[in-house]
Amino acid sequence: MKSLVKLAFAGGSAASDDDLYPTGEIPAETVFAEKATVENKLSIGGSIKLTESKELNAPVDGVVNWAFVKPGDNVSLGDRIFQIRVESQPDSAETDSAEDEEPQDEQQPRAAAPVMKYHDVYAPATGKVGAFQIEVGDDTTKGTALGSIQPQEFLAVGSVDPLDRYRLLDENLEATITIDGGPEPFTCKNLNFGDSASKKASGSTEDQNMGSFSGPMVADESADSDSSSEISCVVPTETVVFDGLNMTMEIDAGSAEDVLTVPVSAVRGLVGQGAVWKLDENGKEIRTEVELGVTDGKVIEVISGLKDETEVLRFVPGSTPSPEDMMGMEYATDEW
Repeated sequence: MKSLVKLAFAGGSAASDDDLYPTGEIPAETVFAEKATVENKLSIGGSIKLTESKELNAPVDGVVNWAFVKPGDNVSLGDRIFQIRVESQPDSAETDSAEDEEPQDEQQPRAAAPVMKYHDVYAPATGKVGAFQIEVGDDTTKGTALGSIQPQEFLAVGSVDPLDRYRLLDENLEATITIDGGPEPFTCKNLNFGDSASKKASGSTEDQNMGSFSGPMVADESADSDSSSEISCVVPTETVVFDGLNMTMEIDAGSAEDVLTVPVSAVRGLVGQGAVWKLDENGKEIRTEVELGVTDGKVIEVISGLKDETEVLRFVPGSTPSPEDMMGMEYATDEW
C-alpha cells in the first residue's frame, strides 16, 4: 500500500523552492484515505526464564525446631518445610493459681514450666527446595529468611513498546514461540504485562552509582528498555526448554481486509474514537471525528467518519513528525 502524499502550498518555481522553509516550519502535508489490508502482528525478541523463586520467611520470633525436607527436594504447594518453636513463660495469674493448688517447699520454690508453641512454614509454590539460610537450632526473628522454593516453571519473556500495548488489548491473545535449534514452535497462552522500568528503579544504590571512569562515553543501549513493558507467558509443561534460551514471540492480534486506512500520524487518539483534520477549499483545518479499528502501528483502519480518497493532514496539528515520518515525507515529495 502506497499512500498518495502532497504538500499543501502554492507554486512550484525554483525561486519559491529556495525560500520554501525560511522559518524552519514544515508546510502542511496531506494524504488520501485509501483502502488497504491491515495486519496487526508483532514480532518480539526475548528469552526463556525460570519463574522467580519464592522466599521462605520465619512467621514469628523463635528457634528453628525442625526441617521436614532438605535442599534439592521437590515439594508441592502447601507442604511443610520448617517448624519454628516459640518458648514463653506462663502468665503470672496461671502461676499463682498453680501455687494455690499445690503446696510449695519454702526452701526450694518450683519454677513454672515454659509454654511451648509450634509454627509450621509451608511451601508457597510447587517446586524445588533451595539452599537453607539457617540450621536447626538457630534463633530467628519474624521475617528472617529461611530459604526458598524454586518453581520448575518457565516463562517466555520479551519487551514491547508501551504504545504497542494498545494493539494488544484482547485478553485472549496467544503467542507463537520459536526457539532456533530448539523444539517445534509452540503456543503460549495468557499473555501478561509488567513494567520493566519499575524493576530497574528498585535496584540497589550500588548498582545505580557505579562511579566514574576515564574512558570514552558510550551510549547506554538499555536506555530505551527502561520505559518498555515486559510481556510474558507460561511455557507449556510438556515443552522442553532451558533457562536463558533466546526466543522470538509472534503475536497475531487480528487483521482487516480491504478497509479504509490513514497513517497513524494523522490521527489523534488511536483506540476506539479519534480525530483527523481535513482542509477546506480555503486551506482551513477542520477537525473530523472518526471511529477506529485495527492498526499495524503504521496505518490504522477508519471504520466510519471518512470516505475513500478523502484528503487529510498527514500529521496531527501541533505534533512533531518523527525522523521516520520525515524520511517518508522526503521520499513521497520526490516521487510526487
